[in-house]
Amino acid sequence: MSYNLFKGKYWHLLNKRQGLAAVTIRRCLWPCLILLGLSPNPAFADQWQSHESIYQTINQYALDHLGGSATSTQLDERSRYPLCKSGLVISLPFNNHKTIKVACPKSVSSKQPKWSLYLSMKVNTSVMAWRLITPIPQHGIIRSSQVQLQKHAPNSLKFLDVDSSPVGKQVKHGIAAGHWLSKDDFTELQTVWKTSSDLAQGIVITEQHLEASLIELKATTANLLTDKAQIIGQLSKRYIKAGKLLNRGDIEGQQQVLVASQPLAADRVLIAADIELQWMPNHKLRQAGFNQTSQLVGWVTKRHIAAGAAITKDMLRAAYWVVKNNQVSLQINRSNYQITSTARALSNGNLGDEIDVKVLQSGVIKKAVVIGKGQVELLRQ
Repeated sequence: MSYNLFKGKYWHLLNKRQGLAAVTIRRCLWPCLILLGLSPNPAFADQWQSHESIYQTINQYALDHLGGSATSTQLDERSRYPLCKSGLVISLPFNNHKTIKVACPKSVSSKQPKWSLYLSMKVNTSVMAWRLITPIPQHGIIRSSQVQLQKHAPNSLKFLDVDSSPVGKQVKHGIAAGHWLSKDDFTELQTVWKTSSDLAQGIVITEQHLEASLIELKATTANLLTDKAQIIGQLSKRYIKAGKLLNRGDIEGQQQVLVASQPLAADRVLIAADIELQWMPNHKLRQAGFNQTSQLVGWVTKRHIAAGAAITKDMLRAAYWVVKNNQVSLQINRSNYQITSTARALSNGNLGDEIDVKVLQSGVIKKAVVIGKGQVELLRQ
């Protein structure tokens, strides 16, 4: 039996009874209620979430997030919800302004540790939204003269607000004047790029060669180029007609690489004057080239290199430490003495290579190992 019902019955009895019996009941009422656990101010009264606090939380949410105050359906006076320890959580579960959810993730009750309820709600406000003032045909592009910001009661979260301009967007279907615009009215468009004029093969593409075009996102392919920065500075891979949507197969990159500034004979030791930097299309580079002069000076050509050809690693070798027919320093090291003499190299060699040398003083041919640039050491025989 609720406290209010119990109290009402006994007060009714007291009003009807007179005399000593009535006085006795009055004197006994509050002690008896306390003994029965029905104190007029029970301790557990503070353990319930007040209905007023729920209404206040809903209203504050509407003010913060929906632009105006809100009224909701009233809870049944007999309904009880355990006091929320973690704070009430408000959400719009159906993506509209008509139903609101109030949830308590953690309450004081172990029997009902969490709870939630749904209430109908009305937001007492209006917002500025976009409205079509002239009709537009299917697939039409909205112009600024066709739309206007007007006050709108937010009965849906789908309408376009002041921060979502529809100008320049394409509609999916024909729309009559007076329609409140929403995101569902538009075709999702993607910006792609087409040529504004004919392009010859090998042209460096600039911004003047490009023109933006909007197409439906579902009509695009992975090869279509949507980023202008991916195109500018690239080369036209082939002849391209004006108005063509550009894809990855239409363009190619170019690199600055070192090329032969003049015809270079085989076995030539490269100097700075033999090479120069030039832009080269990627398709002409069979392998990675060089872009710093210091990378090539001192290297030796393996074969003839034509003027203007990109110089690559397979065309070069390191310079020999000992060159055939050149004079070298010959060291003879023994356990008890060391002699330095001169000889002529009979073959090319690099560090650690075994070559034949001819001792100049005696004319005898000996085996030696390359130990430095222009230096060899006689091998023990």
